[in-house]
Amino acid sequence: MKVARRLIFRKGHDVHDFQTDDRRKKIRKFKESAWKCVYFLSAEIFAISVTYDEPWFTDTKYFWVGPGNQIWPDQKIKLKLKGLYMYGAGFYSYSILALIFWETRRSDFRISMTHHVVSLSLIVLSYIFRFVRIGSVVLALHDASDVFLEIGKMAIYSSAESIASFAFILFVLSWTILRIIYYPFWVLRSTSYEVIDTLKLDKHLVDYSIHYHVFNTLLFCLLVLNIYWWVLMLRMLVGQICAKGKVSEDIRSAQGLRLVKRRHLASIELGDFAHIKEGVQRASSSGALHSQKKVLNEHQARGLCIVKRRCSTSIELGDFTRLKEFSQGL
Repeated sequence: MKVARRLIFRKGHDVHDFQTDDRRKKIRKFKESAWKCVYFLSAEIFAISVTYDEPWFTDTKYFWVGPGNQIWPDQKIKLKLKGLYMYGAGFYSYSILALIFWETRRSDFRISMTHHVVSLSLIVLSYIFRFVRIGSVVLALHDASDVFLEIGKMAIYSSAESIASFAFILFVLSWTILRIIYYPFWVLRSTSYEVIDTLKLDKHLVDYSIHYHVFNTLLFCLLVLNIYWWVLMLRMLVGQICAKGKVSEDIRSAQGLRLVKRRHLASIELGDFAHIKEGVQRASSSGALHSQKKVLNEHQARGLCIVKRRCSTSIELGDFTRLKEFSQGL
């Protein structure tokens, strides 16, 4: 809690009643992202350590056969692989409960819940069906990008825009390479086509049809979710460029995308405030107060709408307040 306060609000910050609720929400979101970052980083290291020296890490044929005369489903499951599965199953079991009862409710709640349910189902069923080799690679592919996501979110809550932008770029790149390219063209290709050629399933002793269709259905559901979020990221990347590098609070949320658009629209109007200040200064020196007061009131009403409706953090509110006080004294 103390670390979150210091990172978000810096040393010597003032506390105002109207800011208390917003501060509490930021601290809560920061803590959520911090513990998720710890999990995803540790899970990724764990998954890499389990799979790196295995033959199926680089050759998908070994998902189904080897080493030696081992063939699915009679493949030995090592203890460390069981540990990886327990680690992942525990996290997604908790995540479902946390999403319902404890975490801050976001606009992508249903999508996130669907993702957690699909992920937990894949972990449980792949262990039952003895597809753990595939499952370990899927976990390694998907946990990596989430590390950058949580780092970026913590940076946003801490107002570290440069770190947030850099983390967002790494997040999009890792998501594209691992989830949009490698996952479907290597993993799903193996589970859909390579398995048939490798195991000669038409002659296999085990009735594979239920395993094949259920498991692939869940894997393709995960791909659909990955593509959905990927499209959202690309749209947000455009918004980030338009907003000159600023990232919204949750880069996988539709609400976050709307905030980026609002900030961009608000930034277009920032020139109006500069014109107001110049007009007031000219009015003070030239004595044309009456006409400038009318112009000031019109722009003031327009500025209030921008502040209230477009959520622009780059607007100098102090200057706006001084303008308001000046107009009242005219």
